[in-house]
Amino acid sequence: MTLNDWLVRLERLHPQEMDLGLQRLRQVFERLGARRPAPQVITVAGTNGKGSVVATLDALFRAEGLKVGVTTSPHLHHFNERIVIAGRVASDADIIKAFERIERARGSISLTYFEFAILAAFELMADSDLDVAVLEVGLGGRLDAVNLIDADVAVISSVDLDHEAWLGSDRETIGREKAGILRRGRPLVIGELQPPQSVLDRADELEVPVYRAGFDFHWVETTAGAMFRGGREHHLELGCLPPARLLPSNIAAALQAASLLLELVPAHVHDALTGLDLPGRAQHRQVMGSDWILDVAHNPHALAALVAKIGTERRWVAVFGTFRDKRADRMLELLEPCVAAVHLAPTPGSRGQSAAELAGRLSEVVPSLPRRQHGDIEAALVAARRDACRQALGILVVGSFTLVAAADRWLDSACGGSATP
Repeated sequence: MTLNDWLVRLERLHPQEMDLGLQRLRQVFERLGARRPAPQVITVAGTNGKGSVVATLDALFRAEGLKVGVTTSPHLHHFNERIVIAGRVASDADIIKAFERIERARGSISLTYFEFAILAAFELMADSDLDVAVLEVGLGGRLDAVNLIDADVAVISSVDLDHEAWLGSDRETIGREKAGILRRGRPLVIGELQPPQSVLDRADELEVPVYRAGFDFHWVETTAGAMFRGGREHHLELGCLPPARLLPSNIAAALQAASLLLELVPAHVHDALTGLDLPGRAQHRQVMGSDWILDVAHNPHALAALVAKIGTERRWVAVFGTFRDKRADRMLELLEPCVAAVHLAPTPGSRGQSAAELAGRLSEVVPSLPRRQHGDIEAALVAARRDACRQALGILVVGSFTLVAAADRWLDSACGGSATP
């Protein structure tokens, strides 16, 4: 079977299964040998910002000459993006071999698509003689598949409302779930200024050293660049700033976490930060004479951060689409100050919805904001660009990963792949 055949099969076996728990997975992991993916492991949880923290950690460790394995989710364009070894995405052949081993080991035990992906990542990492592994939690923390591994350092980037059906409807409950990645006596880095008390209480129960943004570590922008003041007296003066589209809080959390495992060299940190790239996060493109911003802000917390980043002085024409389990109403309210019109697009996937369904959910939300619904993503992009050109505005594509990925591919095809990133 090809990798695509495998992925289609996994999606069909478990089309919408959400079976939170580690017992089944642990059995299969033990049958595979229960190998640790690397001698040192950092696990990253959080409502938003996980991807930025993981990308920064990967860049920092590789700049120090370490061999790093990374697993993230979801992917933007290709499944292979979920497993990166030493800066290279895993090949189809390697993933297939890992899937075949997992299939033999699981027997009659059911596994979800995500669990197959995580076990494959662990298998490929364990085969690669890594120095460090960086594991991104997919959902919550306590019952997430990556929590099979005892992390040397835990990072919680932020806690807010998302996936309420599985994690809870308030920050304290969600915080307890995310604090499930903590291990007794092993440090926790918190990337937000005001974390839920439930996170701090769990850290106290486990006698965990806590490093909090704004208390134990700080990021200060200066005329010469930036300064990081970290716990354990780890201070760095940097003659550069990371890409403006990445939040400094996430960069600082990654610096603090990395500094707990090794002594960072300022010149290497400079190289890592200046080379950072994370597609789909306030990603600017200039295509067909128009300015485009693509962002996978797929919940209100992420969208609020995006609006704060791009400001409200300039207005945009938005292409917007979300999965049906997202708070699209609140997201549209947050978008309203910076957009002149909204083009509603369908979102592919089992959790997706048509533009008509989305429009129905938004019928009473910001009724003064002009909006149109479209049968496919390309139609929404074409209409949005036409609308934007007429008003001399840029285009903001925001929402689900599947929407942003489709828009990115369409922009590539529109300019033969030569657009300005």
